[in-house]
Amino acid sequence: MIEDAVDVDIENQNVASGNAHVDQQIGVQYVVESVYHNATIYRVSKEDKPERRHKVALAYLTGGVPRSAEGLFRELVFNGHPSTESAYYYVLSVLSDRGFGDLTTELVTGIHDAWKLCESLPEDSWKRAHRVVRELLDHIRSNNADQSFTAVTAFGRLSAERQDEISRHLSMLMDGLVEHQLNARRKHKVGAERVSGDRPGRAWKFFEPDPLPPTRYQPRMLLKGTKDHKRAIIGTAFAVLAFLSLFFGPMTFSLWGGVLLLVVGCAVMARYGIEHTVHLLNVTLRRDTADPEEGQAGPTDVDKLVERCFCDARPEYAKDWSNYAIGYRTRLKQRFNAQFRSDDQDVKQLKWLFDWHARRVAQRWPHHDPHGRLEPPAPGGARLWQAAVAVITVAGLLVLLLVAERWQVLPIAVGGWFGLPALVEVVAARRAAVLPIKEANELFDEEMAEYHRWRKELEDRPSDSDMARWLALDKAHFRAEALRAGNIAEQDLVSHVVITQLAPGARLGRVRHGPPRYTKYRVTVILLTRHGVRASRLFLDFNSGESKNENWDVFGYDRIASASLRVVERSARKVPGQPPGKVRYREFSLRLLDGAEIIKVNERLGIENDTEVDDEVELERLAAATTGMDAALPVLEAVAHQGPAWIALEHSRRSLWSRTWSD
Repeated sequence: MIEDAVDVDIENQNVASGNAHVDQQIGVQYVVESVYHNATIYRVSKEDKPERRHKVALAYLTGGVPRSAEGLFRELVFNGHPSTESAYYYVLSVLSDRGFGDLTTELVTGIHDAWKLCESLPEDSWKRAHRVVRELLDHIRSNNADQSFTAVTAFGRLSAERQDEISRHLSMLMDGLVEHQLNARRKHKVGAERVSGDRPGRAWKFFEPDPLPPTRYQPRMLLKGTKDHKRAIIGTAFAVLAFLSLFFGPMTFSLWGGVLLLVVGCAVMARYGIEHTVHLLNVTLRRDTADPEEGQAGPTDVDKLVERCFCDARPEYAKDWSNYAIGYRTRLKQRFNAQFRSDDQDVKQLKWLFDWHARRVAQRWPHHDPHGRLEPPAPGGARLWQAAVAVITVAGLLVLLLVAERWQVLPIAVGGWFGLPALVEVVAARRAAVLPIKEANELFDEEMAEYHRWRKELEDRPSDSDMARWLALDKAHFRAEALRAGNIAEQDLVSHVVITQLAPGARLGRVRHGPPRYTKYRVTVILLTRHGVRASRLFLDFNSGESKNENWDVFGYDRIASASLRVVERSARKVPGQPPGKVRYREFSLRLLDGAEIIKVNERLGIENDTEVDDEVELERLAAATTGMDAALPVLEAVAHQGPAWIALEHSRRSLWSRTWSD
């Protein structure tokens, strides 16, 4: 579901369509993290039943892709499966994102046919909502006061959900006065409704991937520089054989005394030697696994994601955070690089786990061990005990050699000198494995607990329809705020356009076959009034609904020189060493007579060869449908070409549409 920390290095050599050269553009380089949800709400086949096709069509409409919805609803209404609900939504899909100039005779005929069909069906709430849409269009067409009262009153009797749908999909056809009348009757106030449904607490979850369950960590037990077992076997065998040969002779008191001192000394020395060596091996193992792996060509997706998660978890006053717990980060990278080298699963699905580890380290700041885990304490007095029993062992050897006169002591000493330390290391290595395995099991239990907690956290993740609704309410809110800030009367507003584009550093979320959603937007609101143009630009944090950095320009129609749209291709290298792909942008600009570029909007269409994209053409179409640029371009082109005469042209379009409507 998620592409996390995908670095896209944009080269500034640009080529426009037709291979025309484009001047170098210096600007913000976008780094987009992507989440791809596996829901099938936008997937339909010829074998699907009408209920399924209706569900998909409605998802397209509420998701902000009315043209896709229009075709599906047309089939349902006119090909043998009509209902008042499908007829109502068909009309909304035809009217959505269309102005008067876009409503051709064929489209108007389809609307009339849908109305006739709906009137022949039994009365229900959908039929009443359908009738309200017709009355509102009659009111817009005739501008009659009596019809205005009837239409607005009927609109006020609808449910809040139907009111929201109608206001949203008819926004391009309603002037400021009609919209003001409807807003006064709405049960939902846009400013409050846009953050409803616990948006600040839920919207961010849309951009989180479905979590992948953790795997049990298998600690790396092979230490660099461990000795071969052969020396331990040969030395120990040599010493044991020599020791047994001590008993082939007279059994004297001095013999038994020397043997006792030798056995006690070796046993105690081995005991504390094993304890001390286990401690050293555990410390070495921790530091050994903190060393970066050799031969790695460059940072992997795991490396990038781990670093990103630790960067996000940085405590406020952690000045040396980049070097802090570097061993912990390295161990995580080694663990999951090994897992994903032999696994086709998506590393982005483990972002939740890396986040948890990063928070875990941050919570221990500044007392966390730089090598990633607390080292086990050294056994108290182990070295002192080893020194003491070494004296006892030597005393036993001397007793056997000088008093008992057993020359076997010499091979015992030589074999023990080589065999005992090696034997201690072999036994200690086995015991040293117990602690990492125990810690790995405890860590796995903690990771599983966090996995279940995180899955529960994501249970109320918003749907794509929720995201589309919030964005539509944002657009309506910013339009109303622009009117208020500009002190523009409703009757002076002729038309408007709202364009959204991803902001730098935004994360992307997308349902399969659905339009892209972003965590951050740049929003441009253009109000076309009787007296001129007001353009507002602001930054939207979609997760919280908060906006900031608003700026605006006001200029007359006679100052507009040109409006242009071009497609720009830029090279993008996602992974070092791999051939670059292509990132395509549509760039719209509006220039004044003095050459100033008063409005510039970039729309990112996608990355070629992205394996997460089902169909490149489909993604471009969906992205274009939801930004608002397709609806804005014809209006702004007309403004640029006609100047102040654009208002008269708009009125003539309405008159032509009115005649078509009446016919």
